[in-house]
Amino acid sequence: MRIWFGAVCAVWIALSSGALADDAYFISAHRSAEMGGHPENSLAWIEYAIGLGVSSIHINPQLTLDDRYVLMHDPTLNRTTDVEAVFPEGPPGGPTREQRRGKDYVRDYTLDEIRTLRLADGQAVPTLEEALDLAEGRIIVSLGLKGYEVESLAQALDGRETDGLLLKELYYSGTDQSKLRALADRTGIGVRAALFRSRDHLKDFEGLFAQIGPALKWVGADAKRLTPEFVDRATDLEVGIYISGWDAGEDFALRMEGDVGPWKAILDQGFGASTDQPELLLDALGI
Repeated sequence: MRIWFGAVCAVWIALSSGALADDAYFISAHRSAEMGGHPENSLAWIEYAIGLGVSSIHINPQLTLDDRYVLMHDPTLNRTTDVEAVFPEGPPGGPTREQRRGKDYVRDYTLDEIRTLRLADGQAVPTLEEALDLAEGRIIVSLGLKGYEVESLAQALDGRETDGLLLKELYYSGTDQSKLRALADRTGIGVRAALFRSRDHLKDFEGLFAQIGPALKWVGADAKRLTPEFVDRATDLEVGIYISGWDAGEDFALRMEGDVGPWKAILDQGFGASTDQPELLLDALGI
């Protein structure tokens, strides 16, 4: 069973209303998922994910010096690009790398400068526009929000199919979500937020929903902290629940032991999955 874009949108709606069919799984590739040997946040990685048949991908837009958006998880360019070889002294307009304590921040470089860099496989760093052009109408894209401004990102998303996009953030207990709410209101795009380091999922979910409101479409949870009260409350508010396998037991069991049981149990309850092992998971499920 391959879940393509039209069906994925139906699954998303069904999950949010608590009406997910038994044979429909929502599986999202986390931004650090190993897929085909392609670098994270690259066009080849996105294309591979689409061909693989996952429901959704997680990518990260970052703002450049000249207010454009490129895909990059870290606020710096050092881990995933050859910036230190291309710009030995740091950004041409300063500050120097020494002044930045050995780091090259995305926000210190223009788009044209970043486009001269290469990822590990020789690809250029893609723009958000290129990524969305590639993915639109083919897969749901979760925008993991990093360095951004509400108005500039909203403008970059104007004219896009909002049903194929989600705004993704981590939610720490008690944090202010007014910026995320403003972006959701400005764009009409739904929110996917993960309860991060949460000890009380129900309490933190209530705090999150109070700030985001009906724009909240998905809430990420730890499978070990699910309670009937939390699940019932999310269902009442028509918010889908997904389980994050990043650095968690579900992915570990699959990767180290070939055991799909923990993921299968989660998916069969109607919850979504965010995984660093999408290839292994789809194969183990026979999808």
